[in-house]
Amino acid sequence: MRRLSVGTLRLAIRESGSGEPVLFLHGFPELSYSWRHQLDPIADAGFWAIAPDLRGCGDSDRPEDVAAYGIGALIADVVGLLDALEVERAHLVGHDWGGGIAWATTALHPDRVSSLAILNAPHPVASAEARRDDAAQRAMSWYMLLFQFVGVAESWLSRNDFANFREMLFDNAAPGTFTDDDIAVYLDAYRRDGALTAALNYYRANMPAAAWLRDPPQLPDITTPTLVVWGDGDTYLGSRLRDRSVEKVTGPVEVITLTGVSHWVQQEAPDAVNRALIEWLGAHRH
Repeated sequence: MRRLSVGTLRLAIRESGSGEPVLFLHGFPELSYSWRHQLDPIADAGFWAIAPDLRGCGDSDRPEDVAAYGIGALIADVVGLLDALEVERAHLVGHDWGGGIAWATTALHPDRVSSLAILNAPHPVASAEARRDDAAQRAMSWYMLLFQFVGVAESWLSRNDFANFREMLFDNAAPGTFTDDDIAVYLDAYRRDGALTAALNYYRANMPAAAWLRDPPQLPDITTPTLVVWGDGDTYLGSRLRDRSVEKVTGPVEVITLTGVSHWVQQEAPDAVNRALIEWLGAHRH
């Protein structure tokens, strides 16, 4: 790993290989470590695989202000990281929050994105629309409202040796997905001072309770070639949300559904995800 200056922050990155750059963006409550099964295989396929700890996470800087985690800043981090790496264009791969950032970056900066690959991550506008008018998805998104309560959410996740954190992440995946060593990496990272608050600030900055009542801001259609890989055993994101997200793509799009796989798709089914990514990236070299 190394740390790079990106705007006013320093971001930590893991990287492997050389060739066309592929930028992997992780979700909540995760780290660049979430891509441990992908970086070397993608590098072995002839690409430069790069995975940052997103702002506030892992070894990257943690701003204290909630507003510092707004979507504009998160998109700027992606573009700024490409600039810091002296990369004109990259393939983006995003999961969960990282997928939301990848969707928005591709919509607003298509000239910087060679292709887009999304793993169990809704388009931000589709997500906001579903929270407003899809009762089933609204029920699945209950935790987003809990996360608005400063201090309460942190205590809820961390009490009893991170019992609720463990249930949301590790116990929600198929047995064997996370080893004891994997669990230790995540817990060590989120036990650090301010780490849970920084991660929760993604929700507080971008989807406060009032946002559930108003029409979401719109984004340009996705015209970049897009791959959507979706584990249909996701207890947080329903398959209808996948379909609503695909509707935001007017360019070439491919959808792969992994039956019975949980939200933590690239960690639970790494071989299937890697095959899909290697084939996709190989077909979209520039």
